[in-house]
Amino acid sequence: MINDQAPAAPSVPDDAPPVTGSAVGRFTVGLLLLAFAGVTGLFAPFLVMASDGCSEGDARTICSTGAQQIVGTLPVAAAFVAALLTVVGMGNGGTAGRRSFLVAPCLLVLAWVVSYAIAGT
Repeated sequence: MINDQAPAAPSVPDDAPPVTGSAVGRFTVGLLLLAFAGVTGLFAPFLVMASDGCSEGDARTICSTGAQQIVGTLPVAAAFVAALLTVVGMGNGGTAGRRSFLVAPCLLVLAWVVSYAIAGT
C-alpha cells in the first residue's frame, strides 16, 4: 500500500533566547561603544595640533581660536554623552535602549567628521 501522506516533521522547540535583546548582546555592543567613546575622547582632541603650522595672518579655519576650542572640546563632550547613552542602552532592553545604541555611534562619528573638517581646512 502506498502512503499518500508525508510523515509529519518533528517539532522543534523554540526555547532559545533572542540574540538581539539578550543581556549578553547588549553588554557586548555596550563594551564596543564604550571603547569607541574612549578612543574618541582620548585621541580626537589631538587634531588641535593641526594648528602647529599656523602663522600670523593664516586664513585656515584651524588657525582661529574658536576652531581650536571646537576641535579640542567637541570630541570630549561627544564621548561623554555617547558613554552615557551607551550605559542607558546597556541597562534598558526596550526601544529606549535600542535608540541609545543607535544615537551613540552616530554622535561619535559626527564629532570625528566635524573635527577633521575643521582641522583639514
